[in-house]
Amino acid sequence: SSSLSLLLFALAIVHAQTSSPYPPPDQVPPIDSPQVQAWLKEIDLTGAPDIPLRPGNPPGCVSNPVPDECNWTCQKCPADDLIDCSVPNTWGITFDDGPSTVTPSLLDYLKASNVPATFFLMGSNAAKYPETLKRQVADGHHLASHTWSHHALTSLSNEQIVAEMKWTEKVVLDHTGMRMKFMRPP
Repeated sequence: SSSLSLLLFALAIVHAQTSSPYPPPDQVPPIDSPQVQAWLKEIDLTGAPDIPLRPGNPPGCVSNPVPDECNWTCQKCPADDLIDCSVPNTWGITFDDGPSTVTPSLLDYLKASNVPATFFLMGSNAAKYPETLKRQVADGHHLASHTWSHHALTSLSNEQIVAEMKWTEKVVLDHTGMRMKFMRPP
């Protein structure tokens, strides 16, 4: 009886250490979760364009693009996107896909050089390294979204894109109290 109790206690501890409030890393988050369904109810997708999905990572340029479809890589159509610094001779330093195990060393270098940067975070990586997120904010860096799983957005449904963006926003908000304003597609 005491052996069974000890086994159940040990299993509960292992489960507690491995369970996460976030989706699995490096995978497109499921859209049928209660959290994603709640986010979808907050968003009116009726005005979202109905553009065919482009499977692949990343998808290539098509010879006959859909009218009103903008693919920066193919058509160089900036729309209202920020694509350059408005002040001459101004540089922006950005890093994508982190945080990772090497991010603390990069933060040390940036701090020693007194250089702020923008970090475009993958949500699933941010969930693995919450202390690094906190340090990035404390050191004065800007955090922005680079989606949850780094899948090509042109290969995902609107609902999947909402899940990618909102899970990344949630993990950053949960650990830093900060709401991100910008994103960079993978």
